[in-house]
Amino acid sequence: MAAVLNLKDLCKEYSRGGRPFFAVDHVSLTVASGDFVNVVGRSGSGKSTLLNLAAGMLTATSGSVELDGVGLAGKSDAELSRLRCDRIGFIPQGAAALPNLTVLENVMLPFCLYPHGGDGEGAARLLLERFGIGATAGSYPGELSGGELRRALIARALINRPKLVIADEPTSDLDVESSRGIMEEFSRLNAEGVTLLIVSHDLDSLKYGKRVCTMSEGKLREGNLFEA
Repeated sequence: MAAVLNLKDLCKEYSRGGRPFFAVDHVSLTVASGDFVNVVGRSGSGKSTLLNLAAGMLTATSGSVELDGVGLAGKSDAELSRLRCDRIGFIPQGAAALPNLTVLENVMLPFCLYPHGGDGEGAARLLLERFGIGATAGSYPGELSGGELRRALIARALINRPKLVIADEPTSDLDVESSRGIMEEFSRLNAEGVTLLIVSHDLDSLKYGKRVCTMSEGKLREGNLFEA
């Protein structure tokens, strides 16, 4: 399978108390087309920083990121934004929807920024129906439950038919039933060929993926190192 995402010797260095430290420490990872990779780790292990580097929202201190064969180094902000809208569906942590837009408008937002042709509103409504929240199209994000809002954010991530969906702690603020429902949605998407990279501290979510990696102190290792 061709690589959709290739991280090579990736580092992100910050300063803490005047001393340098690596939030991401020489990480290499290849995500193939059709893969479903879960990255697990405790809070502060570097998981979110890794995702932001992979999506081109942070610039690496060293190392390289290739998305669908395209290197991110040297790209302008506008080029990176277009690349993300074209090839990545990003689901940020928390209630990351614009509160003054309706649910339908939030889902359509990437399409409106970078139209791909076709009927954007129709596609957005179909996605909302698919995830069982079609009736919320005219509602505002604050009127939705946590599970409903997370489904709307998944729909938004899919509107431009991305090569890769990246999700940062997609079940962190949900109850057990809602969390299970979200992970089952991801599993169905992967069965349809969508490539997924998800980070979580929820070990129960790992059974839904094909591969597990563990993040600890900025380093990434294959396998679930939290298993007894």
